[in-house]
Amino acid sequence: MNRSVLKIFRQAKLILQEQSQVKVLFGQVSTKLQKMNGSHKQINELLEHVQLFLRMIKKSFTGEYSSFSNKTLLSLVFGLLYFVTPMDVVPDFIPLLGFSDDLSIIYFIFKNFKSDIEAFKVWELNQQSVS
Repeated sequence: MNRSVLKIFRQAKLILQEQSQVKVLFGQVSTKLQKMNGSHKQINELLEHVQLFLRMIKKSFTGEYSSFSNKTLLSLVFGLLYFVTPMDVVPDFIPLLGFSDDLSIIYFIFKNFKSDIEAFKVWELNQQSVS
């Protein structure tokens, strides 16, 4: 495993142990989302998945949704942390190509935790219809 990826993974484990660090990560993700241009289909998909990951982690930490395993939460936090890390495998300042590794990581997580993600989306829709 690449050293930077391993370092991000270790950071993700630490973040999960400290709720205040989750809030810091959310702030970093929000800042990056505001700066991104969603003019390409792949970028828009990345943004949608990142926003979904944010909601999933938030609902888990508030106790509103408790069906995620630690592995799922760790993967979601890792994905967001990778997303905000400026010097990941392909630096983000390279137009489009810079987000390709971010997109790959997010899609990998989305694919491997699809059942958890789909269950959350159904739960989320049910919560909206109750409100």
